[in-house]
Amino acid sequence: MKLMRKNAFAPILILLALLLAGCGGDSAPKPSGSFTTNSIYAFMKAVQDESGSVTTTVQLRDGVASTAAYLYLSSGEVLYSSLDKPPQQYMSFSSDLFGNSLDLSQNLKTMSARDLYMDFVLFVNVVAGKPEYFVSEKPVSGAATVRAYVDFERSGQVMTGASSIDLPPAFQISAPASAASIARATPIVLTWTGVDAATTMRLDAAAACDDGTRNSWNYNIGPDTGTATVNSASFLPATASPTATCLTAFMLQRVKTGGVSTQFAFGSFEGIQKRTVQFTVTP
Repeated sequence: MKLMRKNAFAPILILLALLLAGCGGDSAPKPSGSFTTNSIYAFMKAVQDESGSVTTTVQLRDGVASTAAYLYLSSGEVLYSSLDKPPQQYMSFSSDLFGNSLDLSQNLKTMSARDLYMDFVLFVNVVAGKPEYFVSEKPVSGAATVRAYVDFERSGQVMTGASSIDLPPAFQISAPASAASIARATPIVLTWTGVDAATTMRLDAAAACDDGTRNSWNYNIGPDTGTATVNSASFLPATASPTATCLTAFMLQRVKTGGVSTQFAFGSFEGIQKRTVQFTVTP
């Protein structure tokens, strides 16, 4: 881990990672094996970034309230992810065992665990925190639409049935330009390519100023129109010096929302295209 001097700029991507950490889950985590599938609430996301990689995440909880407990997987239970067809299809072995094994290793992924409470520290034995399961993978080259699948294997090799979401179309941030310098008093006009009226847009902002102040801010832009205007007062630290220069990052997300397998009590599956731009706000 890279240590930084006092008052040095914080790495902006770490700030953005903290912005996306899960909320809720004030109760201690519980084992998934203590719950039937129809009493588990599943919250899933599949996020594609500029690199083309898709990171799929799953949080299992015992309710929808902010105090609901997160669930960690009991022994013998596994979350699987794949991008082009449901996980269970990879498990239906054909007579070509070698070909099928190769297919499994390349396309079917077992999700790993991390703890949101501990800022994404990886763990194996969960005793506290907010467990989330994740995997990163590359879609098939040239695929017109990326579809993400998740399936949950319960004890006894019982599958819950795949949950899936089609990711929305990719886009690029047109403005502000990367590494731009923008005066604090100037409204920031955010624009992006390829408007998709069927999706919604979200903005996460993080600012780290050279006077040591920091701030993060979340804004639901609403339906995708290709543009939004943001005033720097919305995301800069309220206590920042008027003469401070602030390194700023915007993380813009195009979001499509769907459901999860009907075997769960409730849940959602979000398909997200995520793009980030970094610039400087000057006095």
